[in-house]
Amino acid sequence: MRRKRRNIYKFGDKKHSRRGKVSFFLALLSFFAGVVMIVISIRHGGNANAYIGSAGLFSLMMAALSLVIGLASLGEDSYKLYPVLGSVCSGLTLAGWVAVYVLGFLA
Repeated sequence: MRRKRRNIYKFGDKKHSRRGKVSFFLALLSFFAGVVMIVISIRHGGNANAYIGSAGLFSLMMAALSLVIGLASLGEDSYKLYPVLGSVCSGLTLAGWVAVYVLGFLA
């Protein structure tokens, strides 16, 4: 009697990219940190202390680093879910941070 094969399908040796996951995590962390800092600034009437501003600048740099990591991970031979999510989310977060700083200089 012939034995039934269970694992007929093989999708290759692809895995999710570690750098893509890191990029996505950093983009989400930067986004949520930005939301928290904006809420704190609004509660203080727009006069938050220097620690909030420096944390915002750090978060802007974290979003830029996340974009670089996400774009670098697109060239890997892996599934493209996390590299694309990381690149898009970090690009949008970076654009939001730049908009916050430009509006802060103009106001």
